[in-house]
Amino acid sequence: EDEEDYIAEMNSRLSPEQAEAIISAVHRPNRALYDLSVAIDRLPMHFMRKNAINKNLSIFEDTLGGSERLLSSPVPLFYSRHTARFLSTWLLLLPFAMYEPFKGSWN
Repeated sequence: EDEEDYIAEMNSRLSPEQAEAIISAVHRPNRALYDLSVAIDRLPMHFMRKNAINKNLSIFEDTLGGSERLLSSPVPLFYSRHTARFLSTWLLLLPFAMYEPFKGSWN
């Protein structure tokens, strides 16, 4: 369902050629960044401004790559076990902590 909404959104906002190029790309974010870079190069402005914009685009691309590395790396087993133990202990002790504030409202 998300894919259909994504395709509809792309077709409504971009030209058909651009939308199809991004939709059919193997890595959509890189294709979109490439299209942005091409659009920046075509802007009728001084090359110093273009370089400043491209610098920001490169920073964005680096951040995107870092985010994808974090998303694709597995969570270490130690962290998931520690989290499970903490949540189990917290849920086990929660009724004891809630007894005093709700003492007068028990049946």
